[in-house]
Amino acid sequence: MKSLATLLVVLALQALPATAQVCDIRLDPDGNGFVDQDSLFTAVCDLPAHFALGVVKADGSLALADRHEDRIVFFSEQGERIRELEYPAYEPSALAWDGTLLVSADSENGRIYFLDPNSGECVRTIESPLTPVTGLACDDEDRLWVSARGADELQLIDPLDGTTLASIPAPSAKLTALAFDPQGYLWAANGAQDRIYLVDIRTGYTIFSLAAPGPVVSGLWLDGEVLLATDYQTDRLYRCNVYELTGKCVRSDARRGQATLYSEVQNLGPGEITGGTMVLAVPTGGPNQELDTVTMTRGAKRHTDQWDQEVAAYELGRLGPGEKKSVQLTGTGTFHRISYKIFPHLVGGLTEIPTDISDKYLGDADKYRVQGEFIQQKVAEVVGDETNPYFKARKLYEFLIGRINYQMVGGWDIAPTVIERGTGSCSEYTFSIVSLCRAAGIPARYVGAMVLRGEDASIDTAYHRWAEVFLPRIGWVPVDVNAGDREWQGDRCFSFGGIANRFLVTTRGGGDSRWLNWGYNVETLYRTKGKANVRTEGFAEWDVVRP
Repeated sequence: MKSLATLLVVLALQALPATAQVCDIRLDPDGNGFVDQDSLFTAVCDLPAHFALGVVKADGSLALADRHEDRIVFFSEQGERIRELEYPAYEPSALAWDGTLLVSADSENGRIYFLDPNSGECVRTIESPLTPVTGLACDDEDRLWVSARGADELQLIDPLDGTTLASIPAPSAKLTALAFDPQGYLWAANGAQDRIYLVDIRTGYTIFSLAAPGPVVSGLWLDGEVLLATDYQTDRLYRCNVYELTGKCVRSDARRGQATLYSEVQNLGPGEITGGTMVLAVPTGGPNQELDTVTMTRGAKRHTDQWDQEVAAYELGRLGPGEKKSVQLTGTGTFHRISYKIFPHLVGGLTEIPTDISDKYLGDADKYRVQGEFIQQKVAEVVGDETNPYFKARKLYEFLIGRINYQMVGGWDIAPTVIERGTGSCSEYTFSIVSLCRAAGIPARYVGAMVLRGEDASIDTAYHRWAEVFLPRIGWVPVDVNAGDREWQGDRCFSFGGIANRFLVTTRGGGDSRWLNWGYNVETLYRTKGKANVRTEGFAEWDVVRP
């Protein structure tokens, strides 16, 4: 399937300003919305112990549990040992602070100890309902959160007798530390996957994750807006001002590459193709992609549809039996894994959505059926009395994950049919989440892309589509229900606000396009005379960037 030997037009693409990309970064006055993943945490000091589990700030000093020495060690931010207390058991595994007492768990006997920080006396002991304990965190109502190795939930317990008061899903089964955030969250570390998760206590949703500063995070503590983390392998204390990340796009795993989009029409005869149009979506730079060049077959007429999507349109012309026409477009650049860090309590209300956004992306369309009884009732059932736009969209995302199973068959059905049937392709997942979000008052649109599948040189015949939702004070963020269909909350959270580094985005649209119809990447229309047998093909080829 070789392309025609045509002249190529090289288009130098300038990166879009931050306000024009996926996220408006409305909370960032400098417009600097991108953060390098490797710069999230900075080292504070070397720890005064080599087997540190847990970290707290108690009465102005930092403290950790030393598993080897069976002691609680107090130290300064310079790493200097100030004093120490004897631990009342033999395998300390976690440490917390309730404002008055140190709280420590023992992995050998399954007990939780409450210690006077001055005298070292144990004033109370309770049995932990989860074992072995890997994390403890005291909330602002003097209750205790507990995580345990292998457990699928986090438990809130009564610190007087260990009674379980509530539970929420754990982000993963391999948690190694916990910290309480008074904004209604827990921070939870996963030492196996090198992630630190933000968990919403009210809903149990894992909101996002951060790359851990070391290979085995063993302690977490939130000091105001600064998250402190100790690492068992590096024996260091790290810090990150997590609230400075609000609404920002964290980029990582940069990949150089190029993708070529092909559109071909072949007349297999015996009739004649009398004319038509071959359309290619023209990509631009964005948070996930820095495009050096875009090249395309000469002869295109450039147009912009009602969604501000640029396309290159080619006249098909007349094709006799056995004749073929091929056009192509190649994007070369750097592609990133991106993840937006969104604190739900900082998302604005629906009344803050700009009218130009709501007018354009809250409307109904044939694939959505937003105003239909089925969609309206489903939104009422799922969203209930929720008012926060983030949680409205997130509840709909979680609902579809539990409702739809991936199945790619011919055609794209309307959202009510897909939801009722319970199966769908990536496009049908996307139409469903767009429909539900719009019915809930949240602007939504779709994104189409070429996908790197496997090796750096590979072919993509299926492409991929996902949604973007508009969150007040934040902007447009990616929501891929298909990719988010995972068991653990810690894995689901990435696809609500993030995409991998294997996409070249070509298309953004709100519905039926004047040039692409309901498609993306490519669209072909043709007219025939007689018994013409027409073969059309669209696909993408990924390759390495060659010198």
